Amino acid sequence: MKSLKERYQNLQIKREPFLKRARDCAALTIPTLLPPEGHNATSKLPQPYQGLGARCVVTLASRMLVAFIPTGQPFFGLEVPPELLLQEGLMEAPPDLEKGFALATNLITKEIEKKAWRKPTSLTLELLVSTGNALERYMPDNSIRVYRLDQYVVVRDLSGNLVELILREKVNKASLPEQTQSYLKASQEDDVEIFTCAKRHPDGWEIKQEVEGQIIEGMGGVTPTNPFNPLRWSAVPGEDYGRGKVEEHFSDLTYLDLLSKSMVDGSAMATRHITMVRPNAAGSNLRKRFAEAKNGDVISGNPEDVDLKQFANVTGMQIAQQEIARITQELAQAFLLSSSMIRNAERVTAQEVRMIAEELESVLGGVYSYLSQDMMSARIEALMTSMMAAGQLPPVLQMTQPVLTVGLEALERDKDVMRVQTVLQTLQALPPDFLDYLDIPDLLKTFMIGLGLPGKVKTEQEAQQTRQQRLMAEQQAQAQGQAGGPPMPQ
Repeated sequence: MKSLKERYQNLQIKREPFLKRARDCAALTIPTLLPPEGHNATSKLPQPYQGLGARCVVTLASRMLVAFIPTGQPFFGLEVPPELLLQEGLMEAPPDLEKGFALATNLITKEIEKKAWRKPTSLTLELLVSTGNALERYMPDNSIRVYRLDQYVVVRDLSGNLVELILREKVNKASLPEQTQSYLKASQEDDVEIFTCAKRHPDGWEIKQEVEGQIIEGMGGVTPTNPFNPLRWSAVPGEDYGRGKVEEHFSDLTYLDLLSKSMVDGSAMATRHITMVRPNAAGSNLRKRFAEAKNGDVISGNPEDVDLKQFANVTGMQIAQQEIARITQELAQAFLLSSSMIRNAERVTAQEVRMIAEELESVLGGVYSYLSQDMMSARIEALMTSMMAAGQLPPVLQMTQPVLTVGLEALERDKDVMRVQTVLQTLQALPPDFLDYLDIPDLLKTFMIGLGLPGKVKTEQEAQQTRQQRLMAEQQAQAQGQAGGPPMPQ
């Protein structure tokens, strides 16, 4: 039976063309995202002649980050399964169930803020935009760890579903658990390679780790969920790895880099000042006098003996500048550099987040919806499983498995608020009798859920108690007034 290291070496041959293409894309944008093979702290990285590629990657990743994890707002929703409502013969979820889901949503959102998901999400999005591939690992403490394409290999089926994944990590020996250190051989090297494999199993996923050719006992086993999620920017049928947004515009970025290099070289040539002196020029030490002359000095001599050489290819520089401007404009449109959807503010409104998501969906050709399901949905499901196992979520989630909504569907709550506001504005121009045909508590509940405050709506029983208390207080005050005495203190 082959070791995980041997299996990894066999699979990396199939990964090589995708890895080479991804490194070429990173070299034109942000070389640190996927350094060349054999890169270390002392070697130099490729230096592109333009900075537009890096700006394109960072800007697009930042806009997607705002849409995926908006500050202070839940980016997902928990809904009652339709089949459960049909089975119970209900038109809508019971209030206690909706309150439980709302509480769970708030707890999950706070856990995401606590574990600082934005930083790894930003790195994941930059890797996806530039190289087309990224691996996320959901840690036991609910944090997320991100890996580059040169650190893992995958095998997928014809539908694109993951079958096998092997991760290679190079870690310091001192950071390993004592159980793992017992498998290490005597060596002067400080770092050691650890291979982790996740393989599809009838009961879920089989996880195992290997160090120096030995399987680590007690590290892994069969689990119902896979802690690894290899992501792709765009999936090509029949391929195990994805292609990035930069690869779609690779020719434009390459052309821009060449033109920028030409402009740099041309500008350097244009700033050179060379004075040519005729070899047989009359006068003593004419060359020396020109070389030692200061600005404004008067030198006697024949003007025909001296020629100041100037840069003559100004037209070529202008053509190159026009081409750079044209390509820059096209890339700015493709990577949303010229978009004005996001205000320069610490927080954005729910409507602005929805507009950003709709723009991403229309410009990127469905990538936003795809990543919402493949990345964000998988994250929330893994987090919910971990929090339920730790008893950090309401028991209602144990009894009723909710339907998870992400992406544009989860951001539609803002539209519900606008619809309710339209209804209320319309009612102002209608006779009061029309209120008898509306379910005002349901409208209020929809309005508060859309604002992210579902727990602030009272149930019908609580509202009835409030009305009774108010009625009793009014009757008591009226009785005190008729008796002529001061109202009793409450």
